[in-house]
Order: sequence, then C-alpha cells, then structure tokens
Amino acid sequence: MANRSYLYVVDEIPGQGAPLTRVTGLSEWKWDVPLVHELLVSGSGRLVPSTIWDAPATAILGDYDQGVANLERLFAQLPHDEETQRQIAEARNALNDPANRGRYLLLEVAEIHVLSVTDDDNPFPEMLTEAQGMVHGDDASVDSLIRYALGLPAEKLQQLTGSGSWANNLYFEPSGAPQQEQVPVPDALPEAQPAPPAAPQHAAQAQQQAPQLPPPTGQPQQVLLVRPLANGAVQWGVGLLALIPFPFVSAIVAGIVMTAVGRSRGPATEAGERNRTNAANWGITYLISSVILIALHIAFLFTFDDEYSSTFYPIGIPITIWFALSVTHVVLSIVGLVKASKGVVFKPIALPFFSPRARLW
Repeated sequence: MANRSYLYVVDEIPGQGAPLTRVTGLSEWKWDVPLVHELLVSGSGRLVPSTIWDAPATAILGDYDQGVANLERLFAQLPHDEETQRQIAEARNALNDPANRGRYLLLEVAEIHVLSVTDDDNPFPEMLTEAQGMVHGDDASVDSLIRYALGLPAEKLQQLTGSGSWANNLYFEPSGAPQQEQVPVPDALPEAQPAPPAAPQHAAQAQQQAPQLPPPTGQPQQVLLVRPLANGAVQWGVGLLALIPFPFVSAIVAGIVMTAVGRSRGPATEAGERNRTNAANWGITYLISSVILIALHIAFLFTFDDEYSSTFYPIGIPITIWFALSVTHVVLSIVGLVKASKGVVFKPIALPFFSPRARLW
C-alpha cells in the first residue's frame, strides 16, 4: 500500500469533543504532500488531532474559502498554455463543486511524514516537527510558499494543480475505516430508507465480517511505521552487472543502469538518498571513463604501425587502465552495497554530476 496525503472537507474542528457530522473526501496523493494540498490548508492553518491515526499524530486544518483564495493567487501567476489551464480548470471544478464545499479543509499528513523519521520507536516528535513546518497562518508565509511554487520546474506542475488527484472516494475516511465501494441499486427496487444507527456491538460484528482490512485506528504503528526500503544498497548492487562475461558491453550497461537507478525518486532515508546519489555519480564516472578508454584502445589499434604489433604496449595501455578501473568498480560496488545495507553513507571519489535531492517542503 502506498503512503498517501489525504485532503478532506469537514464542517467541525477535530478534537473539540463533537463528532464530525460531515466528511467529504477531496484529494489524495501518493508518496508526498503536494504543494496544492499545503496551500489549500494555508487559510488560518493550525494543527489538530489526526482523525485517522491515534494520538499523538496530528493533521492540519485550514479555512476552506481562504485556502481556495490562496490557491487562486498561485493559479493567476501560472503560465497560460493549454495544458496548465486544463489542469487549473480541473482543480476549480472540484473545489467549486457545491457538494464539495465546506467550512474547513483537513489535511492528513502522518502517512507521509513517517517516511522520513529516524526513530522508529518514537516517530511522533519528528512527525510533529514536519507538520509544524507546513502550517502557514499568516500572509508572509503564504507569499513565501507561492514564490517557492512559482520557482518549481515545469514537470512539477501537477503538484501545483493536483491534476489527477481530485476524488471523493479516498482510501481512508476520517472515521479510520476504508471507504466502501458503492454498489448501484437496481432501478426496480424501492429506495431504501436510512437504517437507524446500529448498536456498538452489532457494528463491531458487521465490521469483522466485512471482507476488508481492519482500519488503522487503535494500531497506528502497524501502518504508519512501515517504510519502503531505500538505503541505497540496490543502487550500489547493480554495479556488479559489470561482472557479466561480456567485455566492454557489461561495463557500459553497468554504468548506465547504476546511474539510472541511482536517480530514483522513491522515498528514501537521508543516508539512502546520499548513497544512491553517490552510486549514480560513480556509475556515470565509470561509464564515461570506460567509453573513453575503450575508444582510445581502438584508436591505438589503427594508429600505431606494425613495429608495435608484436608487443602489448603501448597499444595495451588504455585497456590495462580500463581493466584496473573495472576491478576498482567491482570493489567499490561491493563495499557500497555492504555499507548502504548497514545504513552507512559510502562516498568514493567520483565526478559530482548529481546532488542529493532535498525535501521540497
């Protein structure tokens, strides 16, 4: 199951004793909190108790109309090309739908913030700090957030507009139970009248019989503390593709794959992000060096005259260097694999093509 950021519409403030009488799903986003979610709860934003996860997990609450107005300030400054305007129209359709409008917007971020914690035994202080950093209660912080958004590259457009994420049926609703798929009722049947609230014991029995996973309420750590493996070990391990017995070809393939996998955008620990970046830098260094040395070897074969044909050197100088480089590459891949598996950052000397990706917000 992917970790998600959930955005709901509510009419009451969670944690004040009264139950939530109205909850409407609005949007969800996998593996990150998109800036559109953060901006929408920037209207008088505040922290409130999470309505999905047990205490002390927190969520962010913001004024609906003010949050939409802040988002419109961003939309007014985005490009006017056809695709951008299409995505903006998609967001406006969802936000201006009378069925979706409400008093507050509620952003549940615990599933995302748990991905970056370093203390699995007590993740909540770090998660609280992350949530506090996303609360924007004044115009200055909102202005700063909008300026940051306008500086993002074009490929981040969906994180500004929420395109493709607007939906009422989200994976979890604030009651903690997964939303049920609605089954259409045949036209021939009379419209069912609302049933009276079931007694607690009957509701519990019905939930146990339902063919679904149990809700996370009461057991937040079973869901919250499952983090995807991203320590950089895989990125170093693929360097061992160079051991495939296809001289030159395996070296080039290993360099390409190592670089590509090293630039993965999947969730990672801080050490994991640094390890996979270092693996990518070494992979492209090995790739470029291999191409140059192999090309030099071929050039030497055609350049030097027959007087060197009976000896290995100097024609064999490039290939000797390449062989030594390949042995070094295999050693570094093994060392990187072992160290990354233990959560240790491994950084050999390499061309610094890439830098670790910082968290966007």
